[in-house]
Amino acid sequence: MNRLALALRLATVALFASAVTAGAQTADLLACNGPFARNADEAALIRAFGAENVQRARIEIGEGEKAAGAILYPKNRKRRLELIWRDGAKRRGPGTIYVREGSGWAVAGPAGERLAIGTALAMVEGANGKPFSILGFDWDYSGTAADWQGGKLAGAFAGCKLTVRFGYPKGADVKALDRLSGDKEFSSSDPDMRLVKPTAYEILLSWPD
Repeated sequence: MNRLALALRLATVALFASAVTAGAQTADLLACNGPFARNADEAALIRAFGAENVQRARIEIGEGEKAAGAILYPKNRKRRLELIWRDGAKRRGPGTIYVREGSGWAVAGPAGERLAIGTALAMVEGANGKPFSILGFDWDYSGTAADWQGGKLAGAFAGCKLTVRFGYPKGADVKALDRLSGDKEFSSSDPDMRLVKPTAYEILLSWPD
């Protein structure tokens, strides 16, 4: 094989690898359309993901409560996704879609930012274009982004509401955490919040009732 042919072959392989990588990065990008549209149902999930990858379940929604929903890819932690139905009896109308810890699903920010489990608070703030309100840690709604304060993330999801819940890393500053704890609202730009460096551990997209 001459040098030109070898170079062309290598370039083709590199281009193919790049395309595969790009596909992998966008394959699990969550949006409020298609099988997750407001009027979608269980049949739409099955058409999109296959019957073997859609499991009926009672989904944990907080404070010990569960609701009728579905789990996508229940045996694959990286592809797992959970949702509850607004109409549980007929299994239609996604209410809230949950990206839980360990899942590789993400949502796209207004400028194409990939917001996923593990995304730093500073990056979410950048996608929002301004600071936002976040609830204190170590209680039922620990680290929940409470209000986007009119930022870009407030209306970027075609009628869905984005909620991000943040956790803090092991070894985070104890004094800062003490000041950030409890049922209170803080700014994402608070110096203590910057010091703690929270990251997303749960992402939700919710259709209003």
